[in-house]
Amino acid sequence: MTDLDWNGCLNTRDLGGFTTRYAGVTRGGTMIRTDSPDKLDAAGRESLRGVGAGLVLDLRSDWEMTQPHPLEGVAEYRRIPWIDPVREKQRVPEDEPLLADIYRGSLDRNQGQIGHALRAVASAAEDRPVVVHCKSGKDRTGLLVALLLDLIGVPRAEIAADYAISEERLGVRARIAELPLEERAAAEVLSRTLPETILDSLEYVDARYGGVRSYLEQCGLTTAEIHRLAMRLVGRPVEAVVFDFDGLLMDTETTLVKSWQFEWAQHGLQLELDDGFWAGHGGDTKEARYAQLAALVPDFDREVSHARRTAYRDRLHEDLDFRPGIHAWLLEARELGLRLAIASSSERSWVIGHLERVGALDLFDVIAAGDEVTAHKPDPAVYQLALDRLGLPGTATVAVEDTQHGVAAALAAGMATIAIPNPYVASVTADLVLSSAGELSLSDALLAASSV
Repeated sequence: MTDLDWNGCLNTRDLGGFTTRYAGVTRGGTMIRTDSPDKLDAAGRESLRGVGAGLVLDLRSDWEMTQPHPLEGVAEYRRIPWIDPVREKQRVPEDEPLLADIYRGSLDRNQGQIGHALRAVASAAEDRPVVVHCKSGKDRTGLLVALLLDLIGVPRAEIAADYAISEERLGVRARIAELPLEERAAAEVLSRTLPETILDSLEYVDARYGGVRSYLEQCGLTTAEIHRLAMRLVGRPVEAVVFDFDGLLMDTETTLVKSWQFEWAQHGLQLELDDGFWAGHGGDTKEARYAQLAALVPDFDREVSHARRTAYRDRLHEDLDFRPGIHAWLLEARELGLRLAIASSSERSWVIGHLERVGALDLFDVIAAGDEVTAHKPDPAVYQLALDRLGLPGTATVAVEDTQHGVAAALAAGMATIAIPNPYVASVTADLVLSSAGELSLSDALLAASSV
């Protein structure tokens, strides 16, 4: 959180610097919360314009608009009232004696308006900040900010601390002290920003809706919109995910190892995988492996050996499908509006053959293969080819790999990296390392990888 000096506004701060569940921090310059800019002086209005906001979101209702907004008529200014005027008429104030009660009722009553407001945030230009405000910047703005921070896993103690700052900035306690004695109790209830009030709201979202993501879905937001909201605060924008193939999308590494073990056994030999035979990197190494076997077997017939080994491997492939969680990631990517690509050191026909076998070829927009480049991973050539075909820079993509060679290639292409090591890789270092794609949703994995 960073204070901003907007002369006339008391409750202005940037939402950068919060820790998240992804071992990163929220990005500065992406979202700013404030009280109403109506009181800005000339210097303050210049500061507001100077941030170059892609969206200035005003949550106030019609009855509050006593004067024009400083940005009235500017394309970036939008007023989307938090309060649903129809549902508000059904509200029974006596049923909500505490501010926490009002917040709960507001979260229930105003879902349509809240969804509308958050959809505007999700669709705002990613390279320009969003400014959000109501009148004081503490209640409606406080709830909106709390929902977003909870979405990306900011510890609730930090969310509550940020919420509590508002009463200090606005001088609430001093103003309460100036009121007639008989009015102070009510003002204490409705005007302060106590940490327990916003914590109660988040706990209510958990109990009634199953968490903030489910609540946002209830408000009408799509999976893609929720993802964009989270990425605005945490990660660099991601437009495509590029997958390795062997050992990552499908466990062809295991079938390959088993086929060589099978062929070794045909000659009364046992293949040990810790003697340098299994290099764990891309490229066609079969001739080197046949040469090693030939050195151990008198009158070795390479063609017979190859036919027998590949026939056994092909039988193993008959039932081979995606590794756990991968297919769900591919479908989720489509929901998120992301493009999908493959960057493999294997031949194009190999990759396409497997995808056709499981009916998944149409899930991918781009395939780049080892027989289309002159160097294999860790050289970035195949990743660069995939990026060229996508028409994207590496910074707009995330690579998913299973080996350190693959991660190195992706990093050299300027990409963020996720690693899901195959069974024959001891360890991999990447922006995010998972044991399985089933460990996280793709959305959370992308947030984690792109926020490091």
